[in-house]
Amino acid sequence: MDARAIPGNVPGARGSAPGAAAASVLEQNRRVSTPFVVDKTRREASRAWDKFYKAHEDRFFRDRHWTDREFASLRAADGEEGIEQALGQGAQGAQDAPVLLEVGCGVGNTIYPLLEKNAALKAYACDFSPRAVAMVKEHGAYTPERVHAFVYDLVREKGTLRAHLATRRGWPPVSTLSLIFVLSAIPPHEHAAVLAALVDAVPVGATLVFRDYARCDIAQLRFHTRKDAQWAEPSLLSTDYDWYRRGDETMAYFFTKDEVERLMHSTGRLAGTVEEVVKTNTNRRTGVLMERRFIQAQLRKTS
Repeated sequence: MDARAIPGNVPGARGSAPGAAAASVLEQNRRVSTPFVVDKTRREASRAWDKFYKAHEDRFFRDRHWTDREFASLRAADGEEGIEQALGQGAQGAQDAPVLLEVGCGVGNTIYPLLEKNAALKAYACDFSPRAVAMVKEHGAYTPERVHAFVYDLVREKGTLRAHLATRRGWPPVSTLSLIFVLSAIPPHEHAAVLAALVDAVPVGATLVFRDYARCDIAQLRFHTRKDAQWAEPSLLSTDYDWYRRGDETMAYFFTKDEVERLMHSTGRLAGTVEEVVKTNTNRRTGVLMERRFIQAQLRKTS
């Protein structure tokens, strides 16, 4: 079965369950990589992303102009729901400017569109790829008065993020923590500890915005419909998790809504909503439907 032909749902629909056809695709091609490859993929995750940015520079990902539409806490103060209303002044004082902490910032595809729309915004931006962070600093809109970019490994350095933030004196506390397509690039057994460390680094009242890949997303289905040579290492890294190795050696993980709800609840310090977002596009060349599925959440740190 061709994953591209899986029936789609209404564009932008919330909570539409994947069909039986999609579930059946995931039962195909269940070969799992050897323990050696799994361990190597985990150990060299940061190196793989550095090689990725060396090859693609800033040409691969498009700027994310949609983040302030999806998340109220990222909207400029004069918007329909300004930052002050959305956050209820939570982590901010009355005179404080909004401050974004984006982990896994890549080359700045999220922060720079937001900085352009919101003149008051300041942003911390970190990534475990030194090459990506260097490109953030080389961006034409970079200014140290508004952007503090630094190299940070979420897995190996977890628990030290607060110290990194403290080096930037004079800025207000973080008001929004952005975690967009980040946890899927980290081994699943590290998800809970990484999230707990991130939540610990931001003040009470700060908002966490989250988006990542959902189970039965077309990208996952393609792993199971692709015809790999018998001698090639399989993409699937585990029989217990929806966890894969891409051709460029980076990792991909696909979440369920319940899984993300449990993950957020495990911190004991977050309250908010988690939803599944389904977007269906038509391939202009082939005319087939391509269903993208994401898990999205906006939560507040309560304690």
